[in-house]
Amino acid sequence: MTVLLCTLGVLIPYAAPVDQPAKISEVRKAIDEGNAQYIRSFKDASAAGVAGVYDKNGSRLERKGVALRGREAIQADLEKFIRQTGPITATVDTTDLWVVDDIAYETGKWSYTFTPKGQKQQKLSGRYVTLWKKQPDGGWKIWADMGVPEN
Repeated sequence: MTVLLCTLGVLIPYAAPVDQPAKISEVRKAIDEGNAQYIRSFKDASAAGVAGVYDKNGSRLERKGVALRGREAIQADLEKFIRQTGPITATVDTTDLWVVDDIAYETGKWSYTFTPKGQKQQKLSGRYVTLWKKQPDGGWKIWADMGVPEN
């Protein structure tokens, strides 16, 4: 429920806290399932599977200001990446989760381990911030995703 507070003659919108333990637990379960699909799809080298975790209008924010918008653009970019790397062992470890209305804010650590043909095994890792948006069917999809590499 949104309440308007009046302080010194200024109306300030105030959203009542919604991150009750039951709500967080329910959303966390859905996000864990989305992260499991993400991990499984990278292992299967399925760009479509990874992109399927994103909202149809979701964004993937990459280094140097590159922003991919929409599931199709994200999938096309992932196809190029997976062609170079082959299957990827991905990890996603949630550190914190907040829920405000129909948006969940997740932070954590990620890593990708892969072996491109003819090369040594490589590992990329870092931290991430992901915004998940509640879908009309009650599920949750990634609305915006930003990884921050360690290097």
